[in-house]
Amino acid sequence: MRNLSILRDSICNFPVENGDHDVQLCTDSDTSHIYAADVTHSTVCCLSGLNQVLWTRNLRESLEDTSDDVLGPHSHVAGVAYLQELVALCITATGGEILLVQGPREVQEVGKLQEGIICSAWSPDQEFLAICTGTRQLVLMNKEWEVLAEDSMDAVLEPEDEVPSDLGVPGGASITWRGDGRYFATVSAPEGSDVASSLRVWQTEGCALHAVGKASAVGLYTVLAWQPNGRHLYAAHAQGNHHRVVLYETNGLEHGGFDVPRSGRLTQLSWSTNSELLAVVLTDAAAVDKQGNADVVQIWHRSNWHWYLKQEQVYTDGQGVRVSWDEVAALRLHVASGAGWYRQVDLAMERTVSSSGTAAVVDGATLLLTPLQRALVPPPMCAVAAVFPHPMQCLAFGNHQGNEVVAGVTSSNELTVVQAKEGDLWEPTTEAELDDMETKGIQQAVIQPHTVALAEPLAEGAIIRSIVWLTGSSSLLVIGTPLPGEGGGEQEHRDILQRLSISWSNGTERPTATATKTGRASGCIRIAEAAAHAGALLQMQDGSMWTYASRDDEGLIPCGPGANFPVPCPFMVPTPPAALQHLGEESAPAVGLSEGGQLYWGSAPIQSACTSVAVRGQGPGGPFLLYTTRDNMLHTLPFALLGLQTAKPAQLALKPGMPANKGLGAGKYDNLYTAMHAAMRPQGAQGARDVTIRAVEQGARLLAAPPLGVRVVLQMPRGNLEGICPRVLVLAGIAAHLQVHEYGEAFELTSNNRVDLNVIVDYAWPQFLVHATDFVREVEYDQDIVDLLTSLKKESVTSEGGMYAAAMPPPPSTPQADTSLPNVTDAFPSDQEAGQQDVSQANKIELVAKALRAALLASPGGQGRFLKPILATFAVVGDLEGALGIIKEVKERQLAADEGTPRGGEGTGEGSNEDDGMQLGQASLTAEQGLKHLLLTVDVERLYRTALGMYDVQLAYMVVAHSQRDPGEYLMELQQLVKAPTEGLRRHAMDVHLGRFDRALHHLVHAGQDHFPKALQLARTKGLLRELLQLVGDRAEARKAVLGVYGEVLSQRNMQEDSALAFTAAQDLPRALEAYKVAGHWQMALTLAGRLGWQEAQVKRLAAELVDGLSSLGNLAGAAAVAVHYLADLDNGVTLLTQAREWREALRLAYKHGRDDLVDTVVAPASAEAVASTVSDVREERERVSKYLTRLKEVRHKRSAMQAALAADDEEAQPSGRDFDDTASEASSAVSGMSAYQGSTTTGTSSVTGSSGRPASTVGGKRPHKRKQKKDKSGRIRQGSPEEERALGQHIAALAPSTKQLTEAGQLAELLTLLGHEADARVLQQQLSSLVTEQQAAQQFITDNPPPEVSTQQKQQTHHTQNATAKQGATSVIDWKWDILRPVTVPSPPG
Repeated sequence: MRNLSILRDSICNFPVENGDHDVQLCTDSDTSHIYAADVTHSTVCCLSGLNQVLWTRNLRESLEDTSDDVLGPHSHVAGVAYLQELVALCITATGGEILLVQGPREVQEVGKLQEGIICSAWSPDQEFLAICTGTRQLVLMNKEWEVLAEDSMDAVLEPEDEVPSDLGVPGGASITWRGDGRYFATVSAPEGSDVASSLRVWQTEGCALHAVGKASAVGLYTVLAWQPNGRHLYAAHAQGNHHRVVLYETNGLEHGGFDVPRSGRLTQLSWSTNSELLAVVLTDAAAVDKQGNADVVQIWHRSNWHWYLKQEQVYTDGQGVRVSWDEVAALRLHVASGAGWYRQVDLAMERTVSSSGTAAVVDGATLLLTPLQRALVPPPMCAVAAVFPHPMQCLAFGNHQGNEVVAGVTSSNELTVVQAKEGDLWEPTTEAELDDMETKGIQQAVIQPHTVALAEPLAEGAIIRSIVWLTGSSSLLVIGTPLPGEGGGEQEHRDILQRLSISWSNGTERPTATATKTGRASGCIRIAEAAAHAGALLQMQDGSMWTYASRDDEGLIPCGPGANFPVPCPFMVPTPPAALQHLGEESAPAVGLSEGGQLYWGSAPIQSACTSVAVRGQGPGGPFLLYTTRDNMLHTLPFALLGLQTAKPAQLALKPGMPANKGLGAGKYDNLYTAMHAAMRPQGAQGARDVTIRAVEQGARLLAAPPLGVRVVLQMPRGNLEGICPRVLVLAGIAAHLQVHEYGEAFELTSNNRVDLNVIVDYAWPQFLVHATDFVREVEYDQDIVDLLTSLKKESVTSEGGMYAAAMPPPPSTPQADTSLPNVTDAFPSDQEAGQQDVSQANKIELVAKALRAALLASPGGQGRFLKPILATFAVVGDLEGALGIIKEVKERQLAADEGTPRGGEGTGEGSNEDDGMQLGQASLTAEQGLKHLLLTVDVERLYRTALGMYDVQLAYMVVAHSQRDPGEYLMELQQLVKAPTEGLRRHAMDVHLGRFDRALHHLVHAGQDHFPKALQLARTKGLLRELLQLVGDRAEARKAVLGVYGEVLSQRNMQEDSALAFTAAQDLPRALEAYKVAGHWQMALTLAGRLGWQEAQVKRLAAELVDGLSSLGNLAGAAAVAVHYLADLDNGVTLLTQAREWREALRLAYKHGRDDLVDTVVAPASAEAVASTVSDVREERERVSKYLTRLKEVRHKRSAMQAALAADDEEAQPSGRDFDDTASEASSAVSGMSAYQGSTTTGTSSVTGSSGRPASTVGGKRPHKRKQKKDKSGRIRQGSPEEERALGQHIAALAPSTKQLTEAGQLAELLTLLGHEADARVLQQQLSSLVTEQQAAQQFITDNPPPEVSTQQKQQTHHTQNATAKQGATSVIDWKWDILRPVTVPSPPG
C-alpha cells in the first residue's frame, strides 16, 4: 500500500540539432555522468549528476578526417553503453560502426559490420555484446571485439499476427539480458513488417537457442525488458485497440500481464535495478487538451499480483523521450527528450495514511481508500474507490469541518478533491452516490471527485511534485519543479512554492482555488503538516528543517539545529501535537527515516537498521513511535521516553548482548560469558521479555497505527494486511479503561489479546474491591467472570517485579477499599479487629472472591443467573463445602417448586430475578448445570469426598451421577456407609473412609462406652492417643488405659524418657523405672526404686546394671558416680573418671578417700598417655599447617605470574594510547576458569586427603562390577585443579584447635604441675600455643589474599573464613594458658 512520490526533480537543457528525432541514454555509475546521444545527428552530450553540461561532441565531425565511410548521412545511433573497464562510451550505429568515445576529443572506430546494426546490448557484466544486424543475424562478441557466435533470428510472420494500423508499432528489433548474464532474449520483425511473431531466449554459452515464446495475443512488439532479478521477461503486445505488457518465463511460457491505458507508440520498457518499478514509454500519444501529441512515461509497480500505475509523466513537446534507471540509486530515473532537455527524478515509495488511519493507494486514475481503523482490506480491494479524470501524481489528506478530505494533482496538472461526508466514514459517501447512480442507470459504485477551478495554472505551469494541507487552514501548499525555457538556456534550479486557498461551495458547484502566495525554495524533498503551529514542515536536501507559516507576513522559518536531520530522510512523519504539548514545542518537529535505515528524531538518532516507521498520534498512553528493524522486530516506544532513548547515541549501533568495548584486549575474558549467552539467546528471545519489542514476520512493514486504538497495521511481503496489537499499547489501553472503571472494555481488551486477567484486579489495588459491582454489571457473560476467578494468583502482575510492572502506566491515585460495602467485609479475616481489615495483596484471591460473590448476589438475577461464578468464588479459595452447599440449596428449591410449594419470600425474589436474567439473555441455572460446571474445574473424586465429608450421601451420589464416571461403582460403597445403626457411627464410617481419623475418633468416643476399645485401637493405629486423652476427659480408668498404651507406643519409638513419664502418669511405676533405666537416667531410676521401697540388694543390682548401661552409652562420668555412691567401688569410679578425662574429679575422690595409690597407679599413667597423645597430634597438625601454607603460597605465586603474563599479552595486542582499567579483573577471570596450577609440590606427595596427610594410592586395577555409593570428594586436595586453592584454605581452617581440646590441655598442664612434671606441662602448653599461633597466621594470610572470584568458590571460601574467624574468637576468649608456663625470652649478658 505504498505510493510513488518525487523527492528531487531537476531539469536542464542540452544542445541538440533542430528537428524531430530520438535520443539514447546511458549512465556511468562511478562518476554519475549521464550520456545522451542524438540518434539522428550522432551528437553525444555528457552531463554531470548536477545537471550541468560537461561537453558535447558531434561524432560525424570527429570522424571526417578518418574515413568518408564512417557515420554516413544515413547512419544513426543504434545503441549507447558506458564500459567501466575501458572507461569509454561504446556507440553502435545503424551503418554497422562500433565506436569508442573517450572524452570530448578521442573517438575511435573499433569495428564495423557490413550488414549494418539494428540494435545492440551489452551483458550486465559487460563481457559480451549482442548485436542484431540489418539482415536479422544475431552476432555475439566479447569485450575484445571477437565474434563468438552467429545465428539467424529472423521470424516468419503469421497472418493472424497483424495488428491494427492505428496503434503505430515501432518495428525493428530488440535485445535484453537477464540479470545474471546467462540468458538473453531477442525479438525482431521481419523485413517489410512492423511486428514479430515470437520472441527467442538464447543461452550465452555457445549462443544456443534455449526457448521460443509465442504470444497468445496478436502483435508482438519489438520492445523487451528482462527483470534484473531474472524472474520474468516482459514484452509489449497489441491487444485490440490498446497496448498490453505480457510476462514470459525463461522457458518462453506466457505468465500474465497488464493493459496500458494509453494510446500511441509503445517504444520502451525499462526496469529499475531493484526490480520494483517498470517504466513504460509511449510516444505520439494524444495530449490532454486533444491538441497535438505528447510523450508519456508511466511507472508501474506490482504487489499482491496486481499491477498499479503509480505515476504518469506527460511531456507535451512531443519530441520523443528516452528513460534510463540509475545503476546505483535504484529509484532514480533519467529522462531525456529529443527537444533537448534532460530530467533527473529521484523517487520514493511511501505510504499515504491520514491522521485518522485512512490509507490511500494510487492505481492510475483510481484512488483506493480504506479506513484501517474500521477494516483491513488489502489492495487491490478497498473500502471505497474514487475515480479521477487522469492518473494521480501526488495527493494529501486534510480535514474540512471535521471530515476527511483528499486533494490530489493529476498528470494533467489538474487539482481535484474528494471529501467524506462524516468524519472518516467513506462508505456513507458511497451509498449516497449509489442512490444517485441507480437513478441514472450507472452500475459501478465509485466516488466522483471534484475538479478545483483554477484561475491560473498550478505553480506557474511547473511539474507538481507534492502538496500538503496547511495546518489549521483550508489552504494547500504546492511544490513544483519549473520547466526548461524555450530558449534552451540553463534554468534556475529553485522549486516553486505556491499557496492555494480553497473555497468550498455549499451546492453542487465545484470548489475554487486562488493562489495567494508564490515563492521559491532550493532543494525541498519532503513536506508535511506542522503539528506545533499553523503551516507546514519542509525538509531540504541536506536534512535541514524549515517551517512554512500560514500567515502571509511570514515565509520560510528555520526550525533550529536540534530539529535538523543529520542526513536526508525520504520518509518523514511529523511529531504528534500531544507529544509536543508534553515535551515542549522546542522538541524535534518530525521523525525521519534515511535511505540507509537510520531513524532520527530531529538530530538525535533513535535506531539503526530500521525498515519502516509509523506514529500513533493519540490514544491510551499518549503518542507512540513504532518502527520495525531488519532483524524483524517491532519496537513500540512512547514519545515521553524518547529523551531517554536518544541520551546515548554512541550505543546506537550496538546489538543487544554485545560488549561496548570491542578492543582485542578489553573484555577479552570479562565479556566471554556475556557473548556466549547472547549467542545462545537470540534477539527474538530477548524481545519476548520486553513488552515494547515484538517479533514480526520477515519483510513486514508498518503501514499505520490508527489513533485512539491499540491495533497496528502491517503489510506483509505478499501484499496482505495484518493487524496486531503491541503489548505496550494493549496495557496502556487496559489501564486507561480501568482508570475510569470501564471494566467491560478492559476485560474485552485483556481477553482478546491474551493478557493475564490478573491485571484487572492488580491495577490500582484495592480499587477492584470497591468497584466489583461495576465489573459484574459491565461484563455480560457469567463465563467471563468465571475466567477471571480461575485465573487469579497470589502474585501481583503490576507491582514491582511483576510481569507488567514496567509497562503499565501508574494509576492516578490508589483509593482505599470501602469496607462499608455490604458483604465485602466478609472477605477480610474474622480475627482482625474492627477497622483493621487486611487488604494487602497477600489475601488477594480471598478478597476478590468475597467481593465478587457479594456483587453477584446483589445484582439482577442473583444466584439464579450467576450460579456458575458464585460457585467459582468458593472453588478458587478451596471452599468446596460452600460450593456444594449452594448446589444443595438450589436443588432443594427446585424440589420444592416441583412439589407445588408456593414461593414466598426468597423464592418470589428469585422468580423476578429470573425474568431479569431472561431479559439479559441468560436464564436461571439449575443445580445440575451448576454441578456440571463445577466438575469442569474440580476433580470429581475431590468433590465426591467433600460431599461425603458433609455427611450427605444424596449429594455425594448426585456428584458422581453427573460426572463421567459410572455411578454403579460408588452405589455399593454409599450403601455400605449408611448401614450403621446410629448417625454417629455412620459419620464415623464416612470419616474413616475419607481418612479423617480425628473426626472418626470423635464420633466413636461419643457413640458410647461399648465402642471405647475400638476407639483405643484406632487411636493407637493412627497416632491419635493425645486426642483420645482429651476426649476421655476425667474418666480415670479410660485415661489409665490410654496412658498405658501411650507409654508402650513411645517405648517402641525409642522415646524412653517420654515413655517413662507416660507410665508414671498411669501409676505404672515398674514399667516407668525400666524405661528410665534403658534411657540412662540413673537419677530417676534410683528415685523410683526408692519410691517403690526396694531393698538394698535390689538397689545394688539396679546400680550395677546402671553402671554397665551408662558405660556402654558413653556416660562414663555418670557411671563413675553410681559406682562410687551406690556400689562403693572407688577403684572403678576413679578409672571411669580418667577415661572420661575428668582429671580434677578423679584426684578429688582419690585424695578424699585416702587412696593416694590410685593417683600413682591410675591417674598418673592415664594423664601421661593423654599428654603424649596430645603433643603428638599437635606436632602433626603444625606440620600440616606449614605444608598447606607453603603449597598455598606457591599456588598464589603462580597465579600472580599468570596474571602478569596475560596483562602483558593484552598490552602488546592493543594499539598504543589505550588505557585498560580492567586488566586485573580480566586475568583473574581467566585464571579462575583454567587449570592454572600445573606444578608439583615440594613435599613430593601427589595429593592430600582428609586430615591424615596420607598420599593417595596409585595402585591400578579393574573397577569392581558392584556399584558403589559415590563418595564425597569435596574435602580432597587435587594438585593442579582450579579447586586446589580453595581446598587448601578449607584444610587450614579445619586445623584450628577446638574449645574442648584447649580446656583439656589446660587441665592436663595443671595435673602435670601437681605431680611434679612442670617441664612436661610447659612443653604441652607451648606446643599447643604454637599451633594456635601458626594456624591463625595462616588463616590471616588467606584472608588477606582471597582466591579467584568464582561464584561458587567465593561462597565456600567465605563460609570457611567465617568458621575460622569464629574459632579464633573462641580461642581468644577461652582462658586455658597458665602464666607460669609461658615461655620467657632471656636477654644475653653484655660482653
